[in-house]
Amino acid sequence: MNPWKVLVVDDEEGIHGITRMIFRGYEFEQRPIELISAMSGAQARELLTEHPDIALALLDVVMENDDEGLQLVEYIRNQLNNRDIRVILRTGHPGYAPESQVIVNYDINDYLSKAELSASRLLTSVVVALRSFRDIKNARLQAATPSLAATPDNQLLKGVTQQLNQQIRPILKLSQKLQQMDLNPVAKDLATDLHAQHQRLQNSIGMLDLADQTAKTSPLRLTPLMDEMLSTFLSQSRREGWLLDYRVDDALPAQINTDPERIRQILISAIELAILQANGEDLKLSAEPSVQPGQLRLSVALTDGQPVFSSSPWAQQLQNHLQRLCQQLQGELAEMDESGAIHCQIPLL
Repeated sequence: MNPWKVLVVDDEEGIHGITRMIFRGYEFEQRPIELISAMSGAQARELLTEHPDIALALLDVVMENDDEGLQLVEYIRNQLNNRDIRVILRTGHPGYAPESQVIVNYDINDYLSKAELSASRLLTSVVVALRSFRDIKNARLQAATPSLAATPDNQLLKGVTQQLNQQIRPILKLSQKLQQMDLNPVAKDLATDLHAQHQRLQNSIGMLDLADQTAKTSPLRLTPLMDEMLSTFLSQSRREGWLLDYRVDDALPAQINTDPERIRQILISAIELAILQANGEDLKLSAEPSVQPGQLRLSVALTDGQPVFSSSPWAQQLQNHLQRLCQQLQGELAEMDESGAIHCQIPLL
């Protein structure tokens, strides 16, 4: 399988050696990482032309000149007109290029100080950048691919999805009725767990439905929905020894207008994806106003530890499903950050 090409540009040989050591034998989505080394900005320009499929460039700022790395960014974005390649600046001289100015003035994806850089921080930043590059390429491919909605295979998938949804709905209603019955504590727990598993199964079935359906707006109280999420994942968290907690920001109204079913699907999918990355660590679910006015920010984050970026096909399907759900609500799935947090931005109607 073709490797991910990562260009490392630095005039210190030791930096190249350390970077090779960190990424030796590492794979992302079953594809190895191929490091391509350049000792100067001039050599980097040659390699960028020779390897147009480079996914990520790790650039030192100070080399032949005090701002050689910044000149390289300009060369990549404006002369090569390459908007897809991800760019991470690494500097041992942050005074030459203050982070706040660089982030604002240059089209880069991350800024790392060598003095504070750990192996896990570099690895996480690279994985996030490669995931972003992959998503950009997939989006371009989908935009260039004719619609397959009318193909026989997609018609079959649509029919199967409709049939599965018809079968799961009455089961959900029955398990919900079981919870309302006067049962002994053991049976009550079993009924609650059964309903939770049915909800997760319904969400998985929904991932097969690629049709963009119109959002159905109605009032939604966030706190009861968060309680429902705790109940949905309680059995698994008890079995595996981790905790799921939540926080609803006081600045949010008690009731919002949105599509409750899609919000529920977003939360379930985000938690499912976070579980794959958490490696048994505790999770924190939160709802708060976004920095963008009139938007709700839903997040799932690890409360401790380093994330394990799952590259399984199921993780990719969950991320695609999350992105599609957010878009259907005129929102967006923000890029997962280095802490493994998942952020969804949803307009408040």
